[in-house]
Amino acid sequence: MSIPLRRVLVFASFILFFFSSCSQDNVQNVYSKYRAFFNYTKVLTAHPLYTAVTGTGSYCTISAQATTLYFQSPTESYQDNLTDADFYKQIIWIGGLIVGRSNVPDMTTGDLPLLCFDRACPNCYKEDDITKPLTLKENGEAYCTRCKRTYDLNNLGIIKTGDNGVKLFRYMVIYNGSSTLVVNNI
Repeated sequence: MSIPLRRVLVFASFILFFFSSCSQDNVQNVYSKYRAFFNYTKVLTAHPLYTAVTGTGSYCTISAQATTLYFQSPTESYQDNLTDADFYKQIIWIGGLIVGRSNVPDMTTGDLPLLCFDRACPNCYKEDDITKPLTLKENGEAYCTRCKRTYDLNNLGIIKTGDNGVKLFRYMVIYNGSSTLVVNNI
């Protein structure tokens, strides 16, 4: 009687192993393997960013040129001039950032998570080493004009329309509730 039970256990173990194993190519970590760092202490003055971190379902892009930071939502924009020293110690990213609070609750906590993604299209970057910035849409989507993929920001950056590929590069982000936003993926 122990032999059939043993066979059943071996067979069940094999089935469990078969269905639970995944190829490393099909697995994408929650957070990106790429480095990112951004520390901004004037969230209250950058209205598109403040709206994105305190509201739900609204997002803001952050980009830089020379020593100017640009904050842009689909409806408003703001720019902040930094000193050279401030600029160089604050920014590490691929193509900018997209920051906002999801309108879809986290399944484990029930909270509406604050999210941060790289603004570079991950599929154009991985396939062709092109840093193509995504365009922010009003409905919590980001669109790549090059590969024609649309990403759902409220659903952790997965592809909503377009060819299969990887989801957006996600970074760890903290907002202290008043004036400071820190993105840190180092």
